[in-house]
Amino acid sequence: MNEKKYTFRTEARDLLYILTGSVFLAAGLVFFLIPNKIVTGGVAGIAIVLHYLIRFPTGMIMLILNIPLILVGWRYLGKLFLIKTIFAILTISFLTDLFIINLHLTQLTSQLMLATIYGGIAVGVGLGMIFKGNASAGGGTVIARLISRTSRFKTGQILFVLDVLVILTAAISFRNVELALWGFLTIFIASQLVDLILTGKPAAKLAIVETRQILQIGQRIQQDLSRTSAVIPARNPGSSESKEFLLAIIDSGQVNKLRDIVKFTDPQATVIISDARELLGNGF
Repeated sequence: MNEKKYTFRTEARDLLYILTGSVFLAAGLVFFLIPNKIVTGGVAGIAIVLHYLIRFPTGMIMLILNIPLILVGWRYLGKLFLIKTIFAILTISFLTDLFIINLHLTQLTSQLMLATIYGGIAVGVGLGMIFKGNASAGGGTVIARLISRTSRFKTGQILFVLDVLVILTAAISFRNVELALWGFLTIFIASQLVDLILTGKPAAKLAIVETRQILQIGQRIQQDLSRTSAVIPARNPGSSESKEFLLAIIDSGQVNKLRDIVKFTDPQATVIISDARELLGNGF
C-alpha cells in the first residue's frame, strides 16, 4: 500500500475515533454526571465542581483549564499526539456546551445509581475511543505523562492519585460524601470500559506448563485441542540447572480440557494460565 495513502487512512480513522469518543464523553457529562453533581476524574471533574461554584459553562471551564496544561505539554509530548489531544479537547468542550446551552438537552435520570452507571459507561466509551485515536482528553493525562517522565511513578498511578484528589475536592465543595462515593464508582466503571475498548475482551488463554512430560502433553494439546505448542528453555538462577516450559495459546473454553490433559499425563506438573487479550495472526 502507498505510504501516503496508508498515513491518510490512519489519520482519518484516528479522527473518526476522536469525534465519536468526544460525542460519547460529552453526552455522558450532559445527560448523567453534570446535572446530578457526580464528579468524574481529571479536568472534567474539576469543571463540574467549578460549574456549580461560579456558575460558568462546564465546557468553557474544561477548555480554560486545559490551556496551560497543553502549553506545558507541547514541549515534552509528541507533536502529533498533542495536536490530536487539542482537537479532542476543543470538540469535547464545544459539544458539552452545545448540548446544554444551545440544544437545551437535559438529564435523562435523577436517580444517582443510574446516572453513575450510565455516566461511567458513556465516559469510559468516550475516553477509550479517544485513546484509540492516539489522543487524550487532556487534563490529568497530560500531567501524568509529564510527571512520569521525571519520576519513578507510572502514568496510571499518577492518574489514580489525581482522580482521588478531584473526588475529594468535590466531596468538600458539595459537602456530600455520598456524591464522592458515586464519583469513585463512575471512575471505576469508566476505567473498565477503557480497558475493554483498548485491549478487547480476552480472546484466548496463555498456558505455561512446567512438566517432565513435555513431549506427551504437547502431542495431546495438538491432538485434542487442535493447538500447537512451543518449548521455552530456561535456567535456574544461581545454578547451572536448566529446565523447559511448554507454552500454548488456547481458547477460553478449552481451559478445563487442558487441565485434564496435564493432570492425567503428569499430576506433578505446574500450570500457569493467564489472559491473552490481543492476538494477531495465525488463526486469531
